[in-house]
Amino acid sequence: MTVPQRHSWHPPEGEEIVARAPVSFATGAADRVQGRRWFRDPERRDIQGELPGWPTGPVYRLRSRTGFVVRTVLGVTFLLGVLALAVAADGNVPSGGGSGGPGLGRSEDPENEETDFPVLWAAPGTVARTLPWELDPARRPDTDVTHLVLTDRRLLVLGGLQDPRNPWEEILWETGLSTVATVERRPFSVGGRDFRITFTDGSWCRLTSFEGEALVGHLTAA
Repeated sequence: MTVPQRHSWHPPEGEEIVARAPVSFATGAADRVQGRRWFRDPERRDIQGELPGWPTGPVYRLRSRTGFVVRTVLGVTFLLGVLALAVAADGNVPSGGGSGGPGLGRSEDPENEETDFPVLWAAPGTVARTLPWELDPARRPDTDVTHLVLTDRRLLVLGGLQDPRNPWEEILWETGLSTVATVERRPFSVGGRDFRITFTDGSWCRLTSFEGEALVGHLTAA
C-alpha cells in the first residue's frame, strides 16, 4: 500500500513567510505553579472542558505552601553545606548564582505568574478560544510539533510530524494580522522564552519557544 506523501506547508503565491518557530503553551516557573498551566475566562474560571474539540487533559492544582517551605529550607541547608565545605577546603567562597543559573527575578504580573498561571485567557466568542489543543504539550503526542508562522498577511499555527523521511504539516489555526493587538515578551520565565499575544478583543495566550527570538522580534515590531 502506498503511503500518501504530505509535505511541509508553504504559503500560496503572493504571500511570504516572515518568520516561524516551534511553539507551545508556556509552563509555570514560579514555585507554586511550576510545571503547570491553566485555561481561563475573564472570571478566572477553568474553561478547558468548554473548548470545542479539545481532548481531556491533566487537571492541575497549585503546589502547596508547605512543600514550598520544605524545599526552601532544604535548599538553604544544602547551600550552607556547600559553602562550609568550600571554606574548609581552601578558604574561598564560590561566586555566582549556583548551578541552577540566574533566578527568575521579580514578577511584574504575580497574579498570572506566581499564584496562577493562565496560558489562555478568553471569554466566549473571542479569538483565543479558537486556538488549537495541539499547542498543549500535555495533550499532543511527543512525535508531533506545532509551529507558529508569521506571514505578511496572517498568523498561523501549523501542526505536523518532523520526520525527514515523510515530513508533513497542516494548518491548525489562523487569523488575520488585524486581530493581533500586542505581542509582549514575558521575562519572568525559564530562559525568558515566554511571550504573550493579546488580540484586539482582549483575549490572549501565553506561548513559549526555544527558537522564537526572530519570530517574537518581528511580531513585537509589527
